[in-house]
Amino acid sequence: MRILVTVRTSGSYEALERLMMSGGQCSMAETLYLDLLFLVNLSADLYLLFLTGLILKEPVRKRKSRLFFGSFSGAVLGCSLVFVPVRSVFLWKVLELILPAVLMTRIAFGNHGIRTWLRQVCILWMLALFMGGICSVLEPADGMSASVSSGFWKMTSWSAGRFFPVLGIAGLCLYAAVVFLERRAVFCDNLYEVTLHDHGKQKTVRALRDTGNQLYEPYGHQPVHILEKRVCLEFCETASGVIYIPFSSVGTEAGLLPAVRMERMEIWKNEKQIRTLEQPWIAISETPLSPRHQYEMLLHGEL
Repeated sequence: MRILVTVRTSGSYEALERLMMSGGQCSMAETLYLDLLFLVNLSADLYLLFLTGLILKEPVRKRKSRLFFGSFSGAVLGCSLVFVPVRSVFLWKVLELILPAVLMTRIAFGNHGIRTWLRQVCILWMLALFMGGICSVLEPADGMSASVSSGFWKMTSWSAGRFFPVLGIAGLCLYAAVVFLERRAVFCDNLYEVTLHDHGKQKTVRALRDTGNQLYEPYGHQPVHILEKRVCLEFCETASGVIYIPFSSVGTEAGLLPAVRMERMEIWKNEKQIRTLEQPWIAISETPLSPRHQYEMLLHGEL
């Protein structure tokens, strides 16, 4: 059973532009399938709320019901707007953009402060904009794709068989982008500048805090940091008291890394010194630590 809604609009459709420019008035009818419109809105809103939650680091997998009810309310509101006789484009945009976003974010993520709420709404809008762009690129391009537009609507020849796969592709693209940006943010969060001091010389390098680095000096159980040999040779010409640190890694069941003790190590973040370590143990790696040379040192995971 299909739910049909006939919407009568009077105004400046592109197909009747000449008639409107000559001062004539016209009235046209658009037939909408309300059930299909509801499903389209529900699917798109659910995608957008899920991705918004990922960006905001909300526990989206524990809030499945809230995400669903948020997208459900947005879809209901979107369908309800079909019956609202609004002639002002500005007022229509307010009803179309602001009200659903406010309602959906409140239901999905709860009641927070004004700044958090604004951030949620802005991210939701941004994702909706990107998803709309992706769908526009993948819009049907055959002879049946002619569109009709008014001040409020743009009707295309989308069918359910076309729309939902495209929506899935758009969602996957956005999800991949969100995951990439999230991992990039975590990477940048763990990236530091380290200034090494030894024998009156100093060297500043980029260092990554690696939670997988659990190397300890075997005698006093002090944490060991790892530095590329190339960097070490640039400012540390002589070394005394070399010890060997046992280690294991992917592809290497067991091995030994030479390690030396330096005078001091300063750790910086955003041009602020956050920690100073006296006489740290530094292991020397023969191979580059970063394939793309993004850092030259690995900090111990307990820092």
